[in-house]
Amino acid sequence: MNEKIYDVIIIGGGPAGLTAGIYVGRSKLSTLIIESEGIGSLLMAHKIDNYPGFPEGISGKELYTLMKKQAEKFGAEFLSATLLGFDVYSDTESKIVKTDKGNFKAKVVIIATGTGKNGNKKLKGEEEFLGKGVSYCATCDGAFTKNLNVSLLGQGEEVAEEALFLTKFSKTIKIFVNEKEFKCHKDTLTASGKVEIITDAKLLEIKGGEYVEELVIEKDGETKNYPSDFAFLYLGTKNNTEMYGEFADLDNQGNIVTKDGLKINIEGMYAAGDIRSGVVRQVTTAVADGTVAAMEAIKEILKKK
Repeated sequence: MNEKIYDVIIIGGGPAGLTAGIYVGRSKLSTLIIESEGIGSLLMAHKIDNYPGFPEGISGKELYTLMKKQAEKFGAEFLSATLLGFDVYSDTESKIVKTDKGNFKAKVVIIATGTGKNGNKKLKGEEEFLGKGVSYCATCDGAFTKNLNVSLLGQGEEVAEEALFLTKFSKTIKIFVNEKEFKCHKDTLTASGKVEIITDAKLLEIKGGEYVEELVIEKDGETKNYPSDFAFLYLGTKNNTEMYGEFADLDNQGNIVTKDGLKINIEGMYAAGDIRSGVVRQVTTAVADGTVAAMEAIKEILKKK
C-alpha cells in the first residue's frame, strides 16, 4: 500500500480525466491520474474537426498530448496501470483504488474510464464459473477455500496481499504472473510454505464441471493444465457491474448514474465523461463533465480542510 493520501485520484486519461486533472492540479491539490496507456477513444480518433479552437482540426493523439502536458504543468502525476477495484468502506477519511501497480489512497475519486463495458472482455470459462470457483476478491471469498488448492492470476501488490491472506485458509496457493518478474516481498509471501510463484505464465482457459477444476496456462511456449479448485483473477477483466455496481447506480448499459454535481452514492466519489449515463458522448461533453466533477471535488476538499 502506498501510504501517501492524494487529495484526488482520477481514473482515466481521456478528455474528462485530463480536464479534471488540470483543474484540481491548478488548485494546488495533490493529484494522481491512473490511465491505461495507449487505450481510449480520444487516442483512436484520427481527426477531430468539431473541438473549439482548432479550425483546421486536430488528431486525437495530438489533443491528448496537449491536455496531458497541461495537467503535468499543474503538478498532476500519471500512472499507467490496470484498475482492479476499490475499497470505499474501510476508511472514512479516504478511498482505496486498487491497481496492478499497487493500492493508492485519495480523499476524493473521480471515475472517468470511458464508455461503459457491461460486456467487457472475459477469458474463456471466466463467466461460466463466476461464483463457482472464479472470484475477484480473496479477502471476500477466502474463507471458502479451506483446505483447497487455489490460484491467483495477475501482477502487483494487490495479488501479493490477497495471497498472504489466503495462507490462513488454503491448502496450496499458486500465483501465475503474466510477466517475467513478480515484484513483491517474496520471502514474506513464501514463508508459510504454501505459496508457489510461477512467472511468465498466461491464463488461456478455466475448465471444470460444476465448479472450477483446472487452469490452462501457457508457459515458455507450451500449454499445461494445472489443477485448481479456485481461481482469483486480477487481470482487469471485470465489467462495469462487477467494478462499480457495489457502490454506484448503473443503467442498462453499465454506465454510472450520477446525481447533482456528478456525485455518485458514496461521498467523495464522482463520475465524468463517457462512463456516465447520458445521451451525447463527445469530447466537448467529456471536458464539461471533467470541469464539473473537478470543481465539486475542489469544494469538497476545501470544506474539509
